[in-house]
Amino acid sequence: MKLKNKKIACFLALPHHTRFFIPLREEVKKEGGEISFIVPLSDYPFERDLIKRNLSFRYFTDYMTEDVRRKVRETHMALSDLWKNTVYKWDGFGRWSLFKQAWFFDSLVEEYFCMEKYIEVEKPDMFIAHHECNRWGQIIGDLARKKKVPFVTFQEGDYYNDYIGFVVHTEYSDVDLLWGNKTKEVLKGYRCSDDKMFLIGNTHIDSAIKTYGSPEAVHKLKKELSIPQDKKVILFLVDIKYGGIADREVWMQFLKGLDQLDSEAVLIFKWHPNVFQGAYEKVEEMFKEIFPSAILYYMYDPYKLIAVSDYCVTLGKTTLAIEAVAFGKPLFALPTSDTLDDYYVNMGIAQTAFPPGNWSNLLNTIKNGVPPEVSEKVDQYLKEYFYRLDGRSVERAIEVMGTIFNARNGRAKPKRLKPQKTIAHRVSIIVPSGTDPEALLATMTSLAQNVQWPDWEVVVVVNDKEMKRFLPAFSGDVRLVEVQDDRLPFLYNLGAEHSTGDRLIFMKPGVLYVKGAGFEDAIQAGVAGVPIRNIDLTAYCLGMAFDFNAAPYRITSEGPAPSQRPEFVGGGIIGIARVLFESLGGFDEGISNHLTEVDFCLSAREKGHPAQYLPECLGILFRESFNQTSGDEVSDSDEVWKRRVQFFAKWVGQLPKDEDFIHFAKDLLKV
Repeated sequence: MKLKNKKIACFLALPHHTRFFIPLREEVKKEGGEISFIVPLSDYPFERDLIKRNLSFRYFTDYMTEDVRRKVRETHMALSDLWKNTVYKWDGFGRWSLFKQAWFFDSLVEEYFCMEKYIEVEKPDMFIAHHECNRWGQIIGDLARKKKVPFVTFQEGDYYNDYIGFVVHTEYSDVDLLWGNKTKEVLKGYRCSDDKMFLIGNTHIDSAIKTYGSPEAVHKLKKELSIPQDKKVILFLVDIKYGGIADREVWMQFLKGLDQLDSEAVLIFKWHPNVFQGAYEKVEEMFKEIFPSAILYYMYDPYKLIAVSDYCVTLGKTTLAIEAVAFGKPLFALPTSDTLDDYYVNMGIAQTAFPPGNWSNLLNTIKNGVPPEVSEKVDQYLKEYFYRLDGRSVERAIEVMGTIFNARNGRAKPKRLKPQKTIAHRVSIIVPSGTDPEALLATMTSLAQNVQWPDWEVVVVVNDKEMKRFLPAFSGDVRLVEVQDDRLPFLYNLGAEHSTGDRLIFMKPGVLYVKGAGFEDAIQAGVAGVPIRNIDLTAYCLGMAFDFNAAPYRITSEGPAPSQRPEFVGGGIIGIARVLFESLGGFDEGISNHLTEVDFCLSAREKGHPAQYLPECLGILFRESFNQTSGDEVSDSDEVWKRRVQFFAKWVGQLPKDEDFIHFAKDLLKV
């Protein structure tokens, strides 16, 4: 069992989104693990749904011990002047009352140290959360990093609005599990880490469709709701902005013409739970007068209502609209009350119901069915939005979590390479063949023309049988090794095992060796790398670094040397002393191709061998090879995704992080 005896702490970002974690909680229990809910003591009822479901939970402040109080007092005194100087420099805080500023500051400090005590007392093996885009997610993320606790985040809802907070969606997350590719593209636009995001589907909609979607379940629900079995159901999903409108004229115009459906359909209205109850009750009273046959719900399970519905009308934007489409319900839409931009109609997955009172599309669909062009667009959209609606989203989430635990259990067990008899001062260059003969030939030609070391050899690891017919073109001291595999670290290790030099250089096919004065001496000291440029001499990889997300990237900006020399090297050429290579067990074969070099640099640095970057040397990228396979789809048929998960699981809390948020997000912040 992947999660046996594992204690998983779960933070809820919104009470009405508890539903995304309930199926996960049940599966974790089956796997022998435990999910413990923790919520802040806030003026917002985060615990509401947990109480309703009779689930136990703890407050952050349950861990307010005398020791924590002391830390809070000391930190408050230490930071108060800094806070004061900060808020007066930013116009946004200046718009808050002093009371609000003081409350926010005090809450942050208290919650931070209470959460620190929670980790100390409860010792969770993992944190999970809807996201890390609020202050509690940031507190948990920072502490999880410091305490080296894996942090897995999810997607909270339909990300239909622009929100600058998305820029921190993968800041501390080791893994971010999303509904589908559409959300991933949205978050990439906010500079979230491509490497940390994985597609699993919607953990709740799968179970909701299974639970409520069958004809038998619908029959039972209609009986529960006192809806005649022969009547159609039209469900109206009322968003937050529409939900607070108490203007009788607005609703009378909206309802105009729906009375003609009274004989054949039941009209149900579901209010968004974040609408103030007082506002809802005013509208409810109004409906009793102007449209008494309508049924209104405030807190009822929306998925039961979607299941019994035949058609859905969304008033504005709400996650339920997309989930209704996943249930197979025809969707009609009105734009949000403050704009004419109709989100769902523009996507082609809904028919318009605008202006209010225009029910021609709804009536036509009831009579003739959904237009084919809309059905086709819906099919395309669901594939992008939900990855798969196959009932296995929770299973995929569990698989990712289990992979993290497995990777951490094996953290201190490097592969044991068989030590080779080596020839002193010989340089062995290991080149996998790849699948592109031109790329391989270009690399081999550059070596023959430019290498000036007195003793060197090349080991070509032929990993594609189609490449064998091009091998006679290579001459000189070239050793060939054949294998069928596409894992770059595996191919590098295999090549090293068949080499004889005490200095190893690993090159991807398509990278050209141009000059390397001093490279062999730097290699002997441990790990060394060189700048790699494109054919036009623009920067391709001037070393490797880690960004605000603690995710590695190729440096492509020209910085002033030597003060900005990178701590990590790679990009297609990396040199390693054999002694160090064998002591570390070679490259980790469970890591993605594009992460393998920086992973080795991290391991070497951990053992006291930081990488050297040699700006005087030069490599040229002729053609890309061994590109990153996306690996974002969590599936049984292709486990490439595991190689990325295993990298971040291996280095939980240890990856460097650039804390300069303004520099990282300057394009988004327009500064």
